Amino acid sequence: MTSWDALWPREVELSIEEVSISPLDNILHDDKLGHQVAHQERLPVVRVWRHLPVTGLVVSRRDVAGPAGQAAMARMASEGWPLFVRSTGGTAVPHGKGMLNLSLIFPRQAEGATTDRYYRILCQPLVEWLRGLGLDAEMTDVPGAYCDGNYNVAIGGRKVVGTAQAWRGGLAGMASRHPGYVLAHGCISVSPNLDAAIAAIQRFYRYAGRDEVRIERDKATTLAEASREPWTSGEAKASLVEFLLKRLPEVGVTPRFSP
Repeated sequence: MTSWDALWPREVELSIEEVSISPLDNILHDDKLGHQVAHQERLPVVRVWRHLPVTGLVVSRRDVAGPAGQAAMARMASEGWPLFVRSTGGTAVPHGKGMLNLSLIFPRQAEGATTDRYYRILCQPLVEWLRGLGLDAEMTDVPGAYCDGNYNVAIGGRKVVGTAQAWRGGLAGMASRHPGYVLAHGCISVSPNLDAAIAAIQRFYRYAGRDEVRIERDKATTLAEASREPWTSGEAKASLVEFLLKRLPEVGVTPRFSP
């Protein structure tokens, strides 16, 4: 049985919490948890959560920087595609009904910690979960896909999970003046309207004058499309949580379930 990276904490809080105040509060809740993890106020967190059912896009701060980015943001909102700015990097991904998220929120460590390792830590359970559903999943780049990078999760060569990462503060622990955390995040396309979402991503970058960002519909898929099953984000959430509750103890990680 495949082992997982040693950077995994020996004990984690498995959270399914979703913040209903607003889509942006729900997204930025990861950062609130991160501060608590960094200050040792809670265990490292594995959060499985859905977007609120508001159709839009999640973008990075870089995407909306400057006058062109701000103008594009306003234009998208006027078209009924609001933008929600996350704290991690990467480029635009769909927001709304049919999307599921996995966030790993771990304290910053010194020895052996790299962005590569944390991306692999994030992708490993997603690849295993999807393979357990009978799908041909792997971690890979998918040139032409939305939010492409070296650490997508793809099914049959088509992107289904976009990933991003952020490091905040210094080393974790009470002895640090600015204790920090690592947020590694995966956005899973379960059953969104991918045609409409990708068309919106294309428009946004065109409005922002970012012609170098080229997105192709046939380079991406959804869990429902790839499996030919009518998955909802709620069903996928329950399935992923069930997988984690079973798999984490097998790799030496004790999950403490937190509704």
